[in-house]
Amino acid sequence: MQDLSVDIRRAKEADLKALTEIYNWAVQNTVATFDLENRTEDKANQWFLLHQDPYYPLIVAEYNGKVLGWASISPFHPRPAYKLSGEFSIYIAPEYQGLGIGTKLLGMLCQIAEEIGYHTLLGLITGINTESLTLAAKCGFQETGRYREVGKKFGQILDVVVVQRIF
Repeated sequence: MQDLSVDIRRAKEADLKALTEIYNWAVQNTVATFDLENRTEDKANQWFLLHQDPYYPLIVAEYNGKVLGWASISPFHPRPAYKLSGEFSIYIAPEYQGLGIGTKLLGMLCQIAEEIGYHTLLGLITGINTESLTLAAKCGFQETGRYREVGKKFGQILDVVVVQRIF
């Protein structure tokens, strides 16, 4: 498939419904998240508020006024010594996967992370999610670890691969 020309921008409150719909589709249909229940409106609002902090950016890919996907940096760990490390997440609406949107989002997220002063970004990716592992590698992330059989979703016991990029 050919790459889709999208605009990448910071998320706005008006995007929250679309962001939540994209995420909840992943909850219901994929192992990209280990959430087992849809994100509620209250949880979505809390999550969005966290990402209003400039240190935890949330960006969207938009095409003709429609949000097609999003990417964020969240705290990697709550202890203060981890402050220079962030955890990235990326979710793309199912009908727009495979069009290069994830590459554009992760590339921009890495650029923002470096500008903000992160030392490293990490991703926790389900071991069977080859598309996301390939995307991370394409954007300069390396596998640095693997948690064996730590999650169960859709009746399947799953590994989680840790990927990391140091700036």
